[in-house]
Amino acid sequence: MKPGIFEELLCRQNILILERNGPGDFRTEGGRPDWCAGLLPADAASAESLAPQMIFSFLEYFLEEAERFWADATDGELRSGLWVETRPDGSELHLVATACLVGGKEILLIRRLGQEFDELQRVYQKGREMLLTQERLLAETSKKEILLHCIIHDLAGPLSCITGTLEVLESENLTEQGAKFVKLGRRAARQQARLIDDLLATFRAETGALDTIDPDPAHAPDAAACARDVLDSLLPAFAVRQVSGRVDLAPGTPERVLVSGEKGRLERIFHNLIQNALRYSPRRGLVTIAFQTEGNSVRITVEDEGTGVPPEIIPQLFQKFVRGGSNRGKSGLGLYFCRISVEQWGGAIGCEPRPGGGTRFWFRLNLIPAALSPA
Repeated sequence: MKPGIFEELLCRQNILILERNGPGDFRTEGGRPDWCAGLLPADAASAESLAPQMIFSFLEYFLEEAERFWADATDGELRSGLWVETRPDGSELHLVATACLVGGKEILLIRRLGQEFDELQRVYQKGREMLLTQERLLAETSKKEILLHCIIHDLAGPLSCITGTLEVLESENLTEQGAKFVKLGRRAARQQARLIDDLLATFRAETGALDTIDPDPAHAPDAAACARDVLDSLLPAFAVRQVSGRVDLAPGTPERVLVSGEKGRLERIFHNLIQNALRYSPRRGLVTIAFQTEGNSVRITVEDEGTGVPPEIIPQLFQKFVRGGSNRGKSGLGLYFCRISVEQWGGAIGCEPRPGGGTRFWFRLNLIPAALSPA
């Protein structure tokens, strides 16, 4: 490359090149960028002595650091922060300075930021807008959370009173018809309590107010154990409907299926899916909870032998207030809760027909290696 071409290229990139003569004394190398007009002396391009700190006051302190940098003969470069320089006509320049060593020469580069600064400003502006939006959303969410808790409190108080009253009535000497009505009332109260729980759990999951994943592998939930515990808790309901339930681990699946998630929410997911499977199972049917490892994840299925979910409902099944084809369900929030919980943990969830009849719900979670947790 011919002498001077390199300097000319830098000049066209809006970079002023100064070579150090001594402390606070420099001379220009190459051409003078257009932005220097009105700031540098007219003969700056050929000047053998120039004090840039007298022209750019910002450099007074930066050059002190640069002197130490050059004295140490340090590799790399030393950069200043961005500063704004006002030209005589009132226009502003956004500049940065860089101190470096090139071929044993102590060089000071002063660069004007044009498009780069505009792009940086756009990024900062977008960041500020996103921060303001987040703050507004947090404030709105806080208001909704307070309102929801007030509503739930107002609902739960009278419900507790109703439940207590029905329990007292049940212990009284009632007629057969009266006892039947009390039993119906207690069932309705339980359904209302479950609806309140679904609303609160779903809202917390949406806003991230529930517990986050504990990064300590020692606290990772065992999905297989959670499934067994939930199945055991539902055994009376299975017995009433004359339905069987079992947990299957495919060959190669560890006994302890440690997954990324939170134990309480995982148990609720199993409770929702197993209860749904039980609800739509025929008498003497079978509900199967199966585990199959797939690389670094585990695929968990909950399937029944019922009539199956109508195909037109499956795409909307995990949305709010969607039920599986009948009014026998609860609030229509259970599957929605399952979806947002699994997705927050980095997994996926879905539904498909079961070969031979029935429905198969599945979800996939990331495995945590058992070697990372205590034996």
